[in-house]
Amino acid sequence: MMNVFPPAPLIRLSLQALDEYINRLPRTMVVVLNEWGEINRCNPVFLRETGYAASALVMCYVGIIFESKSFQQLEHYGVFGKGHSSASTEPPPQVFLIKADGEKLSVTVQSLYAETEEGGRNLLFLYEQEPAHYPNLLERLGETMLTDADTGVILIRPDSRVMDISPLACQVLGVPKPFVMNEPLIRFFANARSEYELIRRTLENGAPVRNHPITWIHAEVRTELLMDVGLLRSPTGGMEGAFVIFKDVTNLRSLEEQVQRSDRLAMIGQIAAGAAHEIRNPLTAIRGFLQMFRKTMAIKGMDKEAGYTEIMLSELDRINNLVGEFLLLSKPKNVVFDYVEVDAVMNEIMPIVASEALLHNVAVSWEPEHTLPQVMADREMLKQVFLNICKNGIEAMTTGGTLTVKGHSELEGAERRLIIEVHDTGPGIPINMLDKIFDPFVTTKASGTGLGLSVCQRILHEFGGSIRAVSKEKGALFMIILPF
Repeated sequence: MMNVFPPAPLIRLSLQALDEYINRLPRTMVVVLNEWGEINRCNPVFLRETGYAASALVMCYVGIIFESKSFQQLEHYGVFGKGHSSASTEPPPQVFLIKADGEKLSVTVQSLYAETEEGGRNLLFLYEQEPAHYPNLLERLGETMLTDADTGVILIRPDSRVMDISPLACQVLGVPKPFVMNEPLIRFFANARSEYELIRRTLENGAPVRNHPITWIHAEVRTELLMDVGLLRSPTGGMEGAFVIFKDVTNLRSLEEQVQRSDRLAMIGQIAAGAAHEIRNPLTAIRGFLQMFRKTMAIKGMDKEAGYTEIMLSELDRINNLVGEFLLLSKPKNVVFDYVEVDAVMNEIMPIVASEALLHNVAVSWEPEHTLPQVMADREMLKQVFLNICKNGIEAMTTGGTLTVKGHSELEGAERRLIIEVHDTGPGIPINMLDKIFDPFVTTKASGTGLGLSVCQRILHEFGGSIRAVSKEKGALFMIILPF
């Protein structure tokens, strides 16, 4: 007697929620069909168990994955029908799923119909016809690593295709998990060919890789990684594939760079403290005599010679300012901590910034939140930081442009942060200089001293804050971060 199945429970959910739901099922294969019976998406478990790549199945009719007789049985039971399911007191018959390598996999199928913002979707849940298997400790360790958000793991088949991947590794590669499964690994290492060659050599000759440093840039986000590569062997010693483990050491590298930068600043500070006053003494004498010469030349009508003295005096002032920046690096002025209204500080300096921008044919846009929080800092030193960063952005736009300054607050874990973003539309910062831009004497400007950003970083560290530089497609972005 033929079973008659009632309509499937109707649920309504977004495609994003649907993806999250099917991707979290640890041991259930799921295939999602559109209203025409075409495969719309598959979860990672299905891709792992069958060996298909998602790109090979999307928009294909569902019959491609079932043995013909099994497919006819499922059609008879109404499994693929809109709004119908195999939910009943008696499950559908045992059917066969055709894997990518042609092998058959015995499964039962249940369905669930859902309405989404892009129309109806039929969810097929595929269960293997095998006795329940409870993973041992080693298997549970492997599953934990592959679901751990803080561990980057890629499992690779002998043919260099991705067998499985963890969330962190997906984040590094910049692609969702279903679009990585069973795809060639080289597709995601197009900009890291040397690292791919290391992985390929491990598959070929078994040579492991340990703590190989990688600088990975995706969507303008820079991540510092250490990579391990090794073989996966069967109990008999045969090679079944390889594993790649990523360790995110971005924070550690950043800390090392800060320590090195602090050492360099300390060394410069020691030199500056010992030499600055000795330099300023003769400068004062030279400047005084030049002012006398300029006055005498003006009286005698020696305008040309008086002009030379003006040039000499301006250059002496430039030397004096440089010495002043040295002294600030070596021994900043006494910091007066108080609650500072950042809104008020920005409103005070924006007219100065706008005046400077006008001289360089630059438009200025200040876009704060409704109310920015107070921060604990020195008001005048904070002004110096904002003015310096804005001035740098304006001077970078030699042919005009737009300087956009934004302010907002955010909560990251238990940490509350105020972020001021200064974005110019100049030539940007070369990638090879991003790590060094805050080092003393490193500058992208022909006439710059390379000390301004070092001074800004030193000041912000006093307040428990930081500054970051990002090279954009159009210009550079500086992010000033302060706790509140």
